[in-house]
Amino acid sequence: MNFFKSLFKEEEQKVQVARDKKQITQYQQRLKEIDNLIQHIYEDNVSGKITDEMFSNFSTNYTNEQKDLKEKIEILNKSISTTEQKETAITSFVDKVKKYTEIEELTPEIINELIDKILVHQQTKVDGKKYQQIDIYYSGVGIISVAANEYDFEKEFQNMLKSKIKTA
Repeated sequence: MNFFKSLFKEEEQKVQVARDKKQITQYQQRLKEIDNLIQHIYEDNVSGKITDEMFSNFSTNYTNEQKDLKEKIEILNKSISTTEQKETAITSFVDKVKKYTEIEELTPEIINELIDKILVHQQTKVDGKKYQQIDIYYSGVGIISVAANEYDFEKEFQNMLKSKIKTA
């Protein structure tokens, strides 16, 4: 996945986490309401205001709703936890990258800190142009795939150099 897409997705995930937390709060409030309702129908049954059959139906429905809400809360909590773990990993990676904004020399220490592994695939030729896929697994971010021919790769590299010279 493209790193910038990953960062954009992170913002979307923050919004989703906020929505999920709000939903959990609503579910928890409903669980409290159901507890009160069950208590009231029990009291109504004991006092004879509702029949045993009505109590049984109400009780079954409320119990099923409670079970459903608890399952939904558990799913949302797991989703939030996973998203927050990913967010922490990305934040950690960005903090590491910030230390190396002006890399003069690529050292083993830098590579070990930023990259988990690099997979270089077999080179292929299409219409006389060489292509080679490179998968870079960044620490905490995951894979970023790049497939480019030599010309495109060199052109992009030259553009990066030109922009760096202009900003210097």
